[in-house]
Amino acid sequence: MGPPFRYKNDEVCMLRSLSLLGLALAAVASVLMLSPARAAAPAPNVILILVDAMRADKLGPYGYTARATTPNLSRFASRGVVFENTISQAGWTVPSVASLFTGVDPQAHRVLRYQQTSRVEMDALSLGHQTIAEQFKNAGYSTAAIMKSIVVDSGRGFSQGFDTFNVINPKQNQADGDSGRELTDAAVAWLEQQKTAGKPFFGYLHYMDTHSPYKAPEPYYSKYRAPGYAGPVSGAHMQIENDYKKPGVVPAAADIQQALALYDSEVEYWDAQFGRLMQVLVSTGLDANTIVVVTADHGEAFWEHGTNVFHEHLYQENIHIPFIVKAPGVKPGRLSHWTQSIDIAPTLADLAGVPKGAHWQGRSQAAVLKGTGPATVLPVYAEYSERRTIIEPSGMKLLLGDPSGPMLFDLKKDPGEKTNLAAAQPDVVNRLKGLLEVRSSEGKALAASFPMEEKNEMSPEQVQQLCALGYLSGAVCEGK
Repeated sequence: MGPPFRYKNDEVCMLRSLSLLGLALAAVASVLMLSPARAAAPAPNVILILVDAMRADKLGPYGYTARATTPNLSRFASRGVVFENTISQAGWTVPSVASLFTGVDPQAHRVLRYQQTSRVEMDALSLGHQTIAEQFKNAGYSTAAIMKSIVVDSGRGFSQGFDTFNVINPKQNQADGDSGRELTDAAVAWLEQQKTAGKPFFGYLHYMDTHSPYKAPEPYYSKYRAPGYAGPVSGAHMQIENDYKKPGVVPAAADIQQALALYDSEVEYWDAQFGRLMQVLVSTGLDANTIVVVTADHGEAFWEHGTNVFHEHLYQENIHIPFIVKAPGVKPGRLSHWTQSIDIAPTLADLAGVPKGAHWQGRSQAAVLKGTGPATVLPVYAEYSERRTIIEPSGMKLLLGDPSGPMLFDLKKDPGEKTNLAAAQPDVVNRLKGLLEVRSSEGKALAASFPMEEKNEMSPEQVQQLCALGYLSGAVCEGK
């Protein structure tokens, strides 16, 4: 029997090195297999901010230069993505927010109107919806709604999916005084709690500052008033309603400019509160992993088409809203294709990696935001009572339901909607009517998936607030 086989020294060293390398690789593999969460990025937080009645073209990121009212929003927009052409699904708050929450058209959710008889009842949101808050809650998020609006109420189904549903000072006029500061204080307190909550959060903040009455706290209220103005416009809602909502009554140019000045004051006041909120995100360290969206439920009219304040028409001043997104990993920029408020829920879900609702009609814009796919370009739709509108990607817009008949506008050439092309282009009218009927049919068919809830009766306090804001009138407002 010969001598035992022995490795040479260099062979021994090589084998030892390979052995150590193998052990190291095995250790790394075992860590990755046993602890996948360590390799995964944390789920992003989400804050969805809605500012009631804030029209896009009165904001710096949308080209407003008459007054520098939005320094904080403009700074935010420069770090995010501005969707330049977004419309709300409805001309007033309740159906618009219902669409935002559910991702479906008003004809699908059917939360449309008040019923005013000897009492006041409001349509309620079906519990069959998969709301944006429910989707985030089911994905393990802490969820909260912090609001100044009384018409978006828990009793009408809007609280679905929210752990916290907080209407700030519900017995106070929702848009009076220091409304924005009160809401921001509550939002900051909630954000402080989230730092140690141990899970991601989804927050919905509903500001009312740009909704009439236009009476921002000083020094904002007086900042833009015309020197020497002695007219009747003070910003009080019912003064505007009573004096100027009569058929054929149009205020003097100085009165219109005064109303716009007071509106701008409200925008600037809200912007200051928005700046506070963004600074808190930075100081708490939450900013780096938080998606923030700023939008509105509708715009506001200042007699561009003979009406003010209320939103019975679907002209652009009433439905063109901001949609600005700042998100981790999303490069700043601007996008000009048409979008709509029902696109916001699926976009946020995709950005956060949360499942979308099965019936959501909105189209996610996450791919174009992340640079992984093209923009989703489709016609957009809005409605108010019997009025309906559709805008195709080319910018051609059809309005139906007005007593004067169909109205057709080319928004690229005529953004102010001054020239009705319906008589000159009947083929375009008919084509857009066909698209509108398809969209309406889709909404009505989808409505069958959501059983109607019982209408919700409003409390006496809510009725009086709605009377003060001009939503209600007549005997119910006179205590009869």
